[in-house]
Amino acid sequence: LFSEVRVEGLETLDYLDNLQNRERFTEQGDAITFESEVDKIYLSTPTKIAILDHERKRTFELRKDGLPDAVVWNPWDKKAKAMADFGDEEYKHMLCVEAACVEKPITLKPGEEWKGRQEISIVPSSYCSGQLDPRGQL
Repeated sequence: LFSEVRVEGLETLDYLDNLQNRERFTEQGDAITFESEVDKIYLSTPTKIAILDHERKRTFELRKDGLPDAVVWNPWDKKAKAMADFGDEEYKHMLCVEAACVEKPITLKPGEEWKGRQEISIVPSSYCSGQLDPRGQL
């Protein structure tokens, strides 16, 4: 269940809370856990973020490039029931953590190029943010 899932790599970062009109806050605590609806945009995030699922003994690593921000979202029970394409109980089995570029959107002129990349992989369960260096590198 969700009490067994946490996100590491976003500790102490500033975020915009979509549930509070994108008001800016600073994350508190060692890791992000889930006990209610979440819809946050973390700013200037590391290139690697870990999603740890202790119940299933697996860890997902999100690696990103060209996308400085990260969205963390779960609709929780009330919003899940209101979503036509989402099962009433599916919020218990999903978590959205995605690379983004929100605070400073990319604007291209004709002929300009921009590249962004997001890669998600399963890594050994022993992985933790303690293995990240200050720049977010393994």
